[in-house]
Amino acid sequence: PVLVHVNWKMASLLLQSLLFLPLGSLANSGSKLSSRQSLSRAKFSNNLRDSIGKTILSSSSRVLATTTKGTSKITNRPSSIFQRKHVVHSLVSEPVSSSSFPTAFESDRDRKAKKFLGFELSRYGCFFMTHALTYGLLWYASLVKWLFLSWISRGKWDPDYHNMDRGSLLWARRTLSSTNCLPVVTGLENLPKEHGGYAEDDGKPLMIVANHASWMDVPVIRQITKRCKFLAKKDLGVIPILGTSMRWGHHPLVDRSDKKSTVKAFRQGVEWLKKGVSLVTFPEGTRSLDGRLASPDKLKGGAFKMAIYSGAKVVPVSISGTFDIMPKTALLPLRAANGDIRVHIHPAIDTKNMNEEELTLATHEAIKSGLPLSQRPLGY
Repeated sequence: PVLVHVNWKMASLLLQSLLFLPLGSLANSGSKLSSRQSLSRAKFSNNLRDSIGKTILSSSSRVLATTTKGTSKITNRPSSIFQRKHVVHSLVSEPVSSSSFPTAFESDRDRKAKKFLGFELSRYGCFFMTHALTYGLLWYASLVKWLFLSWISRGKWDPDYHNMDRGSLLWARRTLSSTNCLPVVTGLENLPKEHGGYAEDDGKPLMIVANHASWMDVPVIRQITKRCKFLAKKDLGVIPILGTSMRWGHHPLVDRSDKKSTVKAFRQGVEWLKKGVSLVTFPEGTRSLDGRLASPDKLKGGAFKMAIYSGAKVVPVSISGTFDIMPKTALLPLRAANGDIRVHIHPAIDTKNMNEEELTLATHEAIKSGLPLSQRPLGY
């Protein structure tokens, strides 16, 4: 475990040092660096070099070097991987301290978004991307490993490809925790232990349904979904690493312009549910432009039909705060969450003796009840 920790930290810090400067230059829109910016970058580079040395010398405790007013500050983290798992996955109600990343990204000047390729981009977004890419490369290496093992065993070992999906869970946890974007989760008593909740497992699969206001919803909801498949648009299959994970993990991908693709994805989703594998989906179909939940008549009915046909329970989930962090007009997250992202898990809805319209209305009402007024649909 010590060697694994050292190698992971070394790879992470080295890749961040290579990615930070080119990504940070994008937020400057081609402008020359001021002396203050140059000084901040120099401090970050020096501190990064110190961090690598401290990681090697202190393998028993997790440390992170942060730049605070020109000095180096060491923040202790859980020394055990099981302690870290408890801290991250239990998602304690107290938000993570914002001191887990350089304060150079916390000033109002650095958080101010600028236009890049028609999208909003801030210096914090570049900081976020360094972590996402760093852990993403390690995620891809994990995918290749599990694909090779699956090919060697001819699909007999891990037939549900859960190990293939485990890399996305690790990527989401590490990226959000290292950038201070972990959500505050409530309602874990309504989620089975299989997915990290407190409820007893009854052996029935779940159709986990949530509102969709931001790209951040994907890694956020991944925190409460351990063994599951995503029912998503086929367009996501072309995204590097994420799309590879979804294709190799046999996630149902829907092309709404092709009826054959829709039927194929429906059958694949029902097949997973009958095998006991839960599904996650955003029935709105796309991100909201204003952060509000869509009206019931605009929700896609495919997920509800799958749940009724297979007898799976529907678990509504309300996600709030992600739209303020990363709206649809932003290329990357604009600021750290600081505990503003909240996820509430509602009691499961039994689909027995329910039709599609009744299930849609019940799910919509549950999701709406867990959202702030600014995210609730107008007129409902």
